[in-house]
Amino acid sequence: MGKNKGTDTTPRNSLSADSEVQRQKHIGDAVEHTEEVHIDGEQSKFSAILGILRKLIGVADVINLRLSLPSQLLDPIPNLEYWNYMDSPEHFVAITEPDDEVERMLAMLAWWFSKLLKHTGKVHKPFNSVLGEQFFCKWEVDGNRSSAASATAQAATGSASGNSSDAKREDTAASSITNVSDGNGGSKLSVEYITEQVSHHPPVSAFVYRCKERGIEAVGMDHIAAKFTGLSATVATGSECHGIFVTLKQRNDEMYKCTHPVGSIVGWMRGTLKVQLIESSYIVCAKTGLAAIIEFKEERWFGKNKGNVTGKVFRYDEKAYGDKIAGWRLKDIPKTCTTVATFGGNWDQKVMVERVDGASKDSAERLLIDMTALEPAEKQVKPVEEQGEMESRRIWGVVASKMLEGKFGEATRIKRGIEDEQRALAAARKERAEVVLPALFKPGYSSNGKPELLDDAPINI
Repeated sequence: MGKNKGTDTTPRNSLSADSEVQRQKHIGDAVEHTEEVHIDGEQSKFSAILGILRKLIGVADVINLRLSLPSQLLDPIPNLEYWNYMDSPEHFVAITEPDDEVERMLAMLAWWFSKLLKHTGKVHKPFNSVLGEQFFCKWEVDGNRSSAASATAQAATGSASGNSSDAKREDTAASSITNVSDGNGGSKLSVEYITEQVSHHPPVSAFVYRCKERGIEAVGMDHIAAKFTGLSATVATGSECHGIFVTLKQRNDEMYKCTHPVGSIVGWMRGTLKVQLIESSYIVCAKTGLAAIIEFKEERWFGKNKGNVTGKVFRYDEKAYGDKIAGWRLKDIPKTCTTVATFGGNWDQKVMVERVDGASKDSAERLLIDMTALEPAEKQVKPVEEQGEMESRRIWGVVASKMLEGKFGEATRIKRGIEDEQRALAAARKERAEVVLPALFKPGYSSNGKPELLDDAPINI
């Protein structure tokens, strides 16, 4: 990331990380605090991060501490931009296509897996969002790509076999500052992404994805909690996150609730970090009476893993089981629930699916999704000069540019200036007992995790 574009000779003053971490353990989330480290040829980025995290063993939620890291330990991309679920928007718009409700659930599963693409490569740490920060973008999707499966197949034949997942993810972060001009094709569908940081302590953002042409919308709250044990860092959803709620307006307003997997970042002792997904997730649609449970298997340290994910799609009685599925694993599915499809494979490679209900002419095992064939879709974002002052690239663009130029000392100073200004604003609001309301979303979303856009929300897409 810019290391060949010049050397930064700005002096860096190192403070005691031990004393700072101990101070932070006492004050909790009252302030956002700074970690100063010096990185040179003798100390890698990895070992510096590990050194900080080791001092946080026992802290209940590392995310809520809001560590302010120097730019050398970050990636040049804002948090709201990086943590989106549309690396493959083709899969999102394809959910509405099948007339068969089981096939719609399978299309939902394919999109659900596609949003895990960013976990298949390098582990990234984007910039922390500031309160009120916003990000807007859109993706253009070829409407002639008739299904998620065909989109995967086309990606497989069209992508260069020599590109690794790590390289794809690195390219995404490194090019994050580039603005893409708008354009429209004859059969293009537009998927919009609208998000705002609605809380700083704890860090929570509200989001909406929508494709108006297909009548599909996904909403939710992003809030994660993390804990470091010494051998791994576990990242799970926080209390404000109730899942992703996908509504198909052209399918009688079917709503699918999708939960997130738990991630375990392993490889600290070997110096090669990777994400393993653990425990289970589910997708449920009360209107069709269909649910899916996705169960992740613990991966072995050595040798090949034959399969790290397995699952079932089944019919259930909403009145009897609607409030119980959240606590189920595969073994807990009652015999009164009818299995209609099974799936399994490797979530970061290929997942296969098989209809077992006899209702489909195609009952043979087939490909659900090929993760190795996917590449992150290119976002279309307005130029920085056309963005509002609270938009992500407007806030962090200069920091990212300095990082890409290799001027980390200067980038860190600018980053700290932004953070200091936010702390001063927070202190002034606290003194005035001022409550900050979102600029884009209606209040009251925290009770059900389903944010709604204001009728007059200033959306800049």
